[in-house]
Amino acid sequence: MSNFFKKFSLYIGLSLVAFLGLTFIVQASDQLMHPFFDEVEALIALKVLPGTDWKPEDPVTYRDYVSFGEKLINGRAKDVILSNLTDKLVNPEAVITYQDALKYASLFLGLSDETGIAKIKEITGELKKTDTDRINGYEMAYIFYNLLYSKRKGESRTVLEERYILGEREIIASKIMQITNDQIILEDEGALPLAKDVQAFLIKDNIVTPLGFSRVSVGMSDLKFLFNKEGQVKTIILPDLDFPENIRVLISQELSEWGSSKSYDFAEIKIKAEQPFKIITHKKGEDIINFVTEQDEIITFTNQDGQIQVTVGNYNELINDRVYIKSFYPHNLQFEVLSTIRKGKNPVYAGHMEIIPSEKAGYLYLINELPIEMYLRKVVPSEIPFSWGKEAFKVQAIAARSYAISQIQMGRFESKSANVDDSTASQVYNNCDESTLVNEAIDETRGIVPMYDGEVIDAVFFSTSAGYTANNEDVWHYYRTKEFPGKPIPYLRARSQIINKNVPDLTKEENALAFFKDQTLESFDAVSPYYRWRIELTREELENTINKNLPARERADGILKTDFIQTLTGIPVDPENPDFSIGTLKDLKVVRRGEGGNIMVLDIIGTNGTYRVMKEYNIRFVIRPQKDMTGSKEDVILHRYDGSVYRNYSILPSAFAAFEIERDEQGEITKVTIYGGGNGHGVGMSQWGVKGMVDMGYTYDQILKNYYTGIELKKIY
Repeated sequence: MSNFFKKFSLYIGLSLVAFLGLTFIVQASDQLMHPFFDEVEALIALKVLPGTDWKPEDPVTYRDYVSFGEKLINGRAKDVILSNLTDKLVNPEAVITYQDALKYASLFLGLSDETGIAKIKEITGELKKTDTDRINGYEMAYIFYNLLYSKRKGESRTVLEERYILGEREIIASKIMQITNDQIILEDEGALPLAKDVQAFLIKDNIVTPLGFSRVSVGMSDLKFLFNKEGQVKTIILPDLDFPENIRVLISQELSEWGSSKSYDFAEIKIKAEQPFKIITHKKGEDIINFVTEQDEIITFTNQDGQIQVTVGNYNELINDRVYIKSFYPHNLQFEVLSTIRKGKNPVYAGHMEIIPSEKAGYLYLINELPIEMYLRKVVPSEIPFSWGKEAFKVQAIAARSYAISQIQMGRFESKSANVDDSTASQVYNNCDESTLVNEAIDETRGIVPMYDGEVIDAVFFSTSAGYTANNEDVWHYYRTKEFPGKPIPYLRARSQIINKNVPDLTKEENALAFFKDQTLESFDAVSPYYRWRIELTREELENTINKNLPARERADGILKTDFIQTLTGIPVDPENPDFSIGTLKDLKVVRRGEGGNIMVLDIIGTNGTYRVMKEYNIRFVIRPQKDMTGSKEDVILHRYDGSVYRNYSILPSAFAAFEIERDEQGEITKVTIYGGGNGHGVGMSQWGVKGMVDMGYTYDQILKNYYTGIELKKIY
């Protein structure tokens, strides 16, 4: 299995999904543990197999085997075009046998039965099948995958490489500026249509390795593009898998108090600098200077019917192209953007700026491209307090660098010509001033990232743990199948952060309650005020906040066309019904906890029905401890570990919590006390835990290895 596909198949923490908190629960799935699961994922990535509505554990019919085989071979195998083979099948709905599976694989490659079967049997020996055995989806994926990847003994190429064909024509492409669903936009060549089955390959040392198209990112250049007969990009050849040194940041027009983006759309963009800068366009590999500014001269950009209007004083010019803003001199220049505010003042940006029309008519996008190391100087100060010291900043710099690189590979902002944005959807960027101490920490760890199995990890982090971190699959669903628990990521494992004491099984309710109530446990996170917390709500207050927020989560389900808030019995949750009510709250029942003690599934039992809430963010959102949600006349108080209080916290600080329910003589709930710990999702690295470890003398490498299981720290540039 290639390292890329191991990385590709892992959870992608999309911010929209994280914000909506959507997932659903199934029992531990065989699909997640099957030895050929990665082979299925690889072929889904190459668009040979469907990503949904298909179960690989089911037997495969002749019709499906041939249909998927056509997708695998067509356009890849020399002199072989497969079409309408299913029309020739005698019994298309019968389950295919191992012998016939090998025969058809030979046919796919244009080989004789005897020669092809011998080759294919050699590379699929792990199946250990007899000729009459039936084949399921996993086994079919294993056969197809090995045609692409496995080399026979003494051979330097795979079976498919022997039949490999490049394309009708080819070009060496300029820089990739934007990727949409149906086209790829290059700096010199402009927009090129993408074939529906477009793929990427790595060719290195004369070895061809298939990759998923998602490995192609905005900012890459010098790739080989191959076209089909319709003039669509069918294949992209990567000369190497070098790690990026630059990053493209989509700038928000406004950030919220919490660092989330309110909008990326600028009605106008005003920029100035302390030294002259040039406004340029790019044609056929050359920069064309449209204008050179004076020192402190303000330039205004607006969108006029899809063209960019540049205004300098009384001078106007319309540009029907992407606009670049770069320093006139060779040295770096800081650009001040007057059209937005960060921390009460206009932000300045290093690197260069780009402006393109927004997807919203009449508006513009602003992109800042700069080296990753310079980018980190405006990211790391936003994440942790200055007083935590250089070692903590080293840890945060390495995690932020790793996270940035993984986000570039994920390509969430490619349709907007960027790799990341400047908000909490990626990492908050340029919301704090630089500092000498932070810059020293970044410089001293330059290019260092945590890696697992040859890939840069997705170094997720959060504020505070309750003394135990969480498995990724216990918190997030698997993005492709939307199954929950998700697909385990080997370096994101639940680990105790309690010092010198064993922790009992936190999946058991009585242990979880005792653990979260215990104020005496020594932990790296005990320096955080959120290490332990407590909230008290009356039954009526709980009913009110649930009645208001459960329909909101159901509405989020509707947006993503999922069913993650479930009505088990009674009146269905209706986001369009302002009078929806669970009735009288009868019980809160934790159905399932993760290894670290976090609630995964919660049943809310009322007289009007029983409602199942799944995944930590949904649970935290449904029980929002705010005055305006609970209908209380008084503020809802969050009692924190250090003795301080927080009034009307926006959501539950974490799902690492347990309920202590008080009832009257009739057995009716009167009050619920929520005992909890930590702040955030709980996966990966605890930032307050980092502070605790630094205070105890741990070094940055020891700290990172504490939170990310089995990693190596490597310098990639």
